[in-house]
Order: sequence, then C-alpha cells, then structure tokens
Amino acid sequence: MIPLPSGLNIRIDRWRHDGLPVRTWTTWRDGMDRVPPQERHDVVLVHGLGVSSRYFGPLASELADRGVVHLIDLPGFGDVPRPDRRLAVEDFAAVVERWVRHEGLVRPTVLGHSMGAQIVTELLAKSPDVAGHAVLVGPTTDASARSAVRQGARLARATLSEAARTRHTLTLDYLLSGPYWYAQVLPSMLAYRTEERIAQVPVPVLVVRGERDAVAPRAWVQRVAAAAPDGRWAEVPDAAHAAFADHAAEVAALVREHQDR
Repeated sequence: MIPLPSGLNIRIDRWRHDGLPVRTWTTWRDGMDRVPPQERHDVVLVHGLGVSSRYFGPLASELADRGVVHLIDLPGFGDVPRPDRRLAVEDFAAVVERWVRHEGLVRPTVLGHSMGAQIVTELLAKSPDVAGHAVLVGPTTDASARSAVRQGARLARATLSEAARTRHTLTLDYLLSGPYWYAQVLPSMLAYRTEERIAQVPVPVLVVRGERDAVAPRAWVQRVAAAAPDGRWAEVPDAAHAAFADHAAEVAALVREHQDR
C-alpha cells in the first residue's frame, strides 16, 4: 500500500488466469476501504487496444471519493507480459470476469474505453450479474469503418486532438505493447459487433463520447446506446477519444449520475 499526500492509496497486485498475466492498480481514499462494499460505488476500469490503464489515473482519482477503483492492465499491454497465443475480445472479457469474481466485488460499475468498451459489453452480455452499471467510452468499432486502414486514420486524427500529456502517455504505452501484439488483437476488435451484442446487456448502460472523438462518431454512439435495453448516451464538450484523460471531472460526474439512477 502506498499512502499519497492527497489521502489517496494505491495497491498493486499481479494475478494469473489460465496462464494469462494481469496487473491491477486498486485505489481508494482514506477510510473508504472500511465502508461495507454494498454501501460503496466501486468501479472497474478496462483500457483499450495498445495501451494500459495508465491514462485512467485522473478519472480514478475522481471516482475514489465514493468507492474503491480498480484499474486492470490486460495481458500483453503496457509492460504486462505478452501471452504465447492470440487473444480475442471474448478472451479478455473472460479474464476480467474471473478477476472480478476472484476479488469478490459487489456489482461494481464497469467502465471500458475503446476496445475496452467491447470487453465490457461481452463481459456483461455473458455474465450480467458481475456488475450493476456499465459505462462505454468511445466504443469501437463503428459499423461504417470496420477496416484497419479506416480505424488507423481515425485514431491518428483522434490522437492529434488529445492534450500533449495524454499523447505522451498513449505513445509510451503503444511502444511498450509493441506493434506485433497490437496486430494480433486488432482483427478481433474489428470483427466484434458491439451494436448487436449490447442488446444482450440488461444492466443500465451509459455510452460516452468526446465531442472531438473521430473514432466514435456521434451517430455510432447513439446507435449503440439505442441498441441497449436500458441505454443512454452523453457527450463531453471539447474532449477527444480518451475523454476521461483530460476531462476527468466531467466524465466522473456522468458516471456518478449514472450510478445514482
């Protein structure tokens, strides 16, 4: 446990499921860990393709005021060891499910960004009992742009719209993950039909996009939200694809409002 000046605490854990390595960062404010789980608003954060949970830092700090926040680094991303086999969205969802059950979390809010939104969708379509609410930020893959070339072009535009600090964080994680693992996972992301699978998610779903997000256009986000049995959408002004990185307070406010429904 690392006590921070702000009263924020961090614990780092490493875990394996079926030989797949996972690293988690758990953060909470002083005293929050002594509040009964059923009285907290715990959150699990699932990152996107090619990056790690590092860019969730500002959002985790915001959300730790009324719950324990768990940031997951998935197999092969950041500096987590790369598996010896190709993994699909469904495999990552299974890893997250096993980890949530292993930790005994009580219906947390599960938030996924970009490909992480697909992982959360698959997780809750298969096992809706593991979460109370879902939040999808900048979900992929827009049905009108399901190709590596189109997604690459959109991601490049979106990255240029991010703040310099966020671009630095994303670039470092891309370099750590490496192009090989990115290319191994990309086909599954492109093939996954979020707009179809979300129809099987019974928990309340909030779909969020940044106003300048080129990866998740407004029409696509509206389509995903409309396909969910209990879905709605919101837009963060002046934000890009990683809306929470530079607009953590705004995204946290949307998450809290969603949890309180």
